[in-house]
Amino acid sequence: MTQKELDEKQLLEILELAKEAEQKAREMCESITAHAEKWRLWAEAKRAEAAQKQEL
Repeated sequence: MTQKELDEKQLLEILELAKEAEQKAREMCESITAHAEKWRLWAEAKRAEAAQKQEL
């Protein structure tokens, strides 16, 4: 950007873009958290299965 002052319309556009970016980041975070939980449970089940096989 140049050093000229931003007008109100430009500031509102920047604010809207920032809000959209924040929402997308939240959605991505929620998705990543859900996938991490899924894989954590899967890994725990595999460890328990392996431990049970060793006991036999």
